[in-house]
Amino acid sequence: MAQRRQDIEAFVRQLVAKVEAAEAAGIAAPQAIAEHFNAKGVTTRKGRRWTGATVVKFLGSPGAKRCRSGAKDGPQGDADE
Repeated sequence: MAQRRQDIEAFVRQLVAKVEAAEAAGIAAPQAIAEHFNAKGVTTRKGRRWTGATVVKFLGSPGAKRCRSGAKDGPQGDADE
């Protein structure tokens, strides 16, 4: 179970970095990020294509919020921990 959690956290950190790189390049709307990811072959953790709704859901997740550049350092005691 601990390894699965570490794998998910690593995936979230990598994906947040990709989102932030897209935003820095001027791609900020969720649908635009989804299209950018799909064009680059970036899939969800389950291997699916992105939609604007999945981008919004991901960015609203506790893990993504923790990993965002402006977020406070360290775990925040989320319900999924």
